Amino acid sequence: MKRNFRSAFTLVELLVVIAIIGILVGLLLPAVQAAREAARRMQCSNNLHNLSLAMHNCHDVNKRFTPSSHDLTWRNATNNTNDYSRLSYLCGLLPFVEQTALYNQVAPFALAGGRPWNFGNRGTNPVIPSPYSQNIPTFRCPSDRVQTQISDVKPTNYVCNRGDIYLNSGDWEWRGAFSNGERGAGTFSTIKDGSSNTIMLSELAIGRTSGTSGVDSIIEGTARNLIGPVGGPYTPSLCLSSRGPNRTMVASSLQYTWDDTGWGKGRRWGDSLNAFTCFFTILPPNGPTCSNGNAESNAMPTASSHHTGGVNVAMCDGSVRFVSESIDAGNPAFVHPVPPNDSNTRHYAGPSYWGVWGAMGSAIGGETRAGTEN
Repeated sequence: MKRNFRSAFTLVELLVVIAIIGILVGLLLPAVQAAREAARRMQCSNNLHNLSLAMHNCHDVNKRFTPSSHDLTWRNATNNTNDYSRLSYLCGLLPFVEQTALYNQVAPFALAGGRPWNFGNRGTNPVIPSPYSQNIPTFRCPSDRVQTQISDVKPTNYVCNRGDIYLNSGDWEWRGAFSNGERGAGTFSTIKDGSSNTIMLSELAIGRTSGTSGVDSIIEGTARNLIGPVGGPYTPSLCLSSRGPNRTMVASSLQYTWDDTGWGKGRRWGDSLNAFTCFFTILPPNGPTCSNGNAESNAMPTASSHHTGGVNVAMCDGSVRFVSESIDAGNPAFVHPVPPNDSNTRHYAGPSYWGVWGAMGSAIGGETRAGTEN
């Protein structure tokens, strides 16, 4: 009787096939992850481009950029009450990013007692929902996948350029593109260094619960009292000293932990305080963020992202660039001089102290190299 035998893999052959498959998967996964991150970075770039174009449209209509704080439009709309100064540059930009319905909620919500940190509805007849409970995709970088609770105000990754000098949220000076609205209006005519040389917007990685390990400590960690005495000289080296080995935060009593319920940097898209919607070109991209006492209004946010090696920025001409975290940012040990005590007359003239990066943040420094060296 003739028997038919089926051919089959031997154990050795099977192990070889499995090994080959494992090697192929190992080679493929990093490529897939890199492709996904490239797509996320491109989407982030598109978001910044769209926001910069929206600001151009806003300027065409209003003849100014939306201020970083103290927007007189909101002062008039809210009868000079209910913290109109706390409404961020993004609030005034809402109609230009197809969010007119949300824009129309801002003033009524404020008049009903709502603030940029309030999630819940206000009023009873009619009920006015909080505009700040809405997550707006254009305000978010897809590489920053921080989770928010349903009952949180919603965050943003895109912050406005306050320049290359450290300022409290309420200070009147500005060397960047965005002003305190009570002091004056930021316009294309106030950008003396040229719109292609001056940053309009940058990324800011949203704050997590703690800043004690890994890349999050540099990008999202925050330390207080590491800028200098209030009203006195400051030096970036104080803030940089909070960075420990392997990009961790140095544990100390000065370390301040941001929580996940609206206190961390970038956590409130509607709030004008430094920590939430502003940044400075003092420390290089992906450096630590520090504060001087009050962790919200006195913060000195540093441009940061979850993209490898740097951040996306939108220039005032509408172009978007990727800036390396190794860009020249001057001498961090330099001690910035004390400004005059009179806030109505003090000013900061001349080139930036902080290299090419500082020059890109200054709109009135007289530098011309910022557009070519980044």
